[in-house]
Amino acid sequence: MLRLLRTNRPLQRIVALGGVVLAALCGGTAAILDRLHDETVAEAALGLRTLNASLAEQAARTLEGIILTVDGVAEQIPPENRRSPEAFNRLRADRQVYEILKAKASGLPQMEALSLIAADGSLINFTRQFPAPALDLSQRDYFRALKDEDPGRVYVSRPAKSLATGEWTLYIARRVNGPDGGLSGLVVGAIRLSYFEELYRSLHVTPGSGFSLWWRDGMLLARFPAVPDKIGTIAASPEVAERIAHRESGTLVSSRSLDGKDRILSFQVLRNYPLVVGVSRTRAEVLARWQSQAMVIAAAGLVSAMALALMLWAMARQFLAYEAANRALGERRQAVQARDEAEEHVRQLQKMEALGQLTGGVAHDFNNLLQAVRSALHLLEAGGEVRRTETRQALQVASQAVDRGATLTQHLLAFARRQRLAPAPVDLGAQVAGMATLLERTLGGAIRIRIDRDAAVPPALVDPHQFDIALLNLAINARDAMPDGGTLTIAVTGLSVEGKAADGKAADGKTADEGISPALAPGGYVAVTVRDSGAGMPPDVLARACEPFFTTKPVGQGSGLGLSMVHGLTAQSGGGMRLESHPGLGTAVTLYLPHSPADPKDHPAPGTPAAAVSAAFASANAEPPPLPSGGTRILLVEDDVLVRMANAAVLAEAGMTVTEAATGEEALALLEADDGIGILVTDFAMPGMTGADLARLARHHRRDLPVLIVTGYAEKAELQDLATEPGIRILSKPIPPPALIGHIMAAL
Repeated sequence: MLRLLRTNRPLQRIVALGGVVLAALCGGTAAILDRLHDETVAEAALGLRTLNASLAEQAARTLEGIILTVDGVAEQIPPENRRSPEAFNRLRADRQVYEILKAKASGLPQMEALSLIAADGSLINFTRQFPAPALDLSQRDYFRALKDEDPGRVYVSRPAKSLATGEWTLYIARRVNGPDGGLSGLVVGAIRLSYFEELYRSLHVTPGSGFSLWWRDGMLLARFPAVPDKIGTIAASPEVAERIAHRESGTLVSSRSLDGKDRILSFQVLRNYPLVVGVSRTRAEVLARWQSQAMVIAAAGLVSAMALALMLWAMARQFLAYEAANRALGERRQAVQARDEAEEHVRQLQKMEALGQLTGGVAHDFNNLLQAVRSALHLLEAGGEVRRTETRQALQVASQAVDRGATLTQHLLAFARRQRLAPAPVDLGAQVAGMATLLERTLGGAIRIRIDRDAAVPPALVDPHQFDIALLNLAINARDAMPDGGTLTIAVTGLSVEGKAADGKAADGKTADEGISPALAPGGYVAVTVRDSGAGMPPDVLARACEPFFTTKPVGQGSGLGLSMVHGLTAQSGGGMRLESHPGLGTAVTLYLPHSPADPKDHPAPGTPAAAVSAAFASANAEPPPLPSGGTRILLVEDDVLVRMANAAVLAEAGMTVTEAATGEEALALLEADDGIGILVTDFAMPGMTGADLARLARHHRRDLPVLIVTGYAEKAELQDLATEPGIRILSKPIPPPALIGHIMAAL
């Protein structure tokens, strides 16, 4: 046989295959046994935890029954016996009190005795004997704890041996106060710790089980199976004592139990009490079924090695196929989740963009209305027929309302990303530090301001004035979220986004678990985080926090434009805003502003075209001194009838000759037909031909024609080229009539 095995190659292959299969069988059997072992231990641990939770609840109810009885007795002591320690001592000879105490104690099987103790520590009434024996209890820990102060609740003592029975007993004491708050006496309920041993003995449990009750420091109070010589001692092993002292519950394997056997122990701390209930089983009993299963599996493996090997091989293939299917399903689920998140992000961006377009359109129309109202008010104020003081005051109020409306439209345009900005390199750390005094005065003394700034952060490209307004808005929001005071933290750090656009991160580099984060383009950013310790926002409020006019403040205390304006500023500046908030944990708003270009040529210098654009936009509403206007002819182009009529009346009242046009095409025809027109004043946003197109065509026809373009937006892309040309000015609606007249005269 051996010679054949040495020479027969197919046989060698068969033997080799058999050896491989046998090795696989042994390995598979060992793995199955190991898994069954772990499952058996886990199942036993789960059963122990379940039983332990039930016993812990029962033990807590046992103590609470005694506590309720002790509280009831303390409350039922007559007022005349509460007046002084001497009056309380008179209960010593009151047999009726003894009967009452005895009746209450008999209603609770767990209560060993119910006692009244005088202010000097002597026993004055006792359910086990009347009259009460002369016992001095002044050295008991519950008497020392309650003698000098009243905690307002019962006191659970450390276990001690009863002076009456000699058994280990747990005492629950309640202080009885006199009218002046002084000690009149104590009501004490006692429970024999052997009660728990008897309770555990009555349970129908599996063999090898053990039940124990511990003090939190490892002192054994009761156990079944009983170990009388260990009661009242620190009997827990150091490992068990460490666990029960620092954890509320847990499961562990103890190799040094009280009976010397390896046990799986589950412990649970009683709620509100320094007691621990432990339930255990010996490992031998837990693993008995596993051992029998192991013998059956091993025997079956030895008898049918080949069949079992093939079966295991098929099972392995099936398992691998199952794992591959699960992995593919998980990858598909992740892909679907990523797609849903991307679609939700796109929907949010589309929603904010739609809101921005709607808001910008509303602001534009509102500016037109404000322009008409402002011009009409100017005509009334300039007329001689307004003489009454009340009428002039009414006109002043109306003018103030127009100014407030103009401020509101600026906030709306900030959200719509159409406000005029004058970006410049700004050291945001220094900018924030410079505002500290203003913030302190604004927020009040109840709020502590903390500023963390990284000195290595490069300058950011942002409008410094608008940044100050945004920071002040965020600080005021934080103040309103902390009505009882708190801490406002402003951190200035750097952030670098590499590769494709990524979600913004907090100053610590961690992404938000719950919040609104921007998608930042690759590049360097300065992150300014304003964090408060206020109430925070729930998810539904957080989702709408950046919407214009959305506010949770009472009517008259907030416009709902603060966060939307900040969001618009960061977006228009080329960055973004991240909003994170959790109820009870406060709110953090992070502004991401792009780094200023390192090349000086990227900064507009005075006298350059880029600087001229910034100057044109920044100073558009300046009011130069008016010049003589005699004989001035103006072509006024405005598609809004109310604005055109009002502005034409204002200019005519100033002595100018006004020719009106409703469209750019009509204005071009008038310019070609009349060379006497001295200046073109046109709106920007008009149907068909915009004011910018009209200006280009008009200047092509008459190169030296002065042009004023009046706009409610900040269309820098369309107007920045025109703003650099001499003789062209960009004005912002609503413009005061005197300023409009002054700009016309200055342009001429």
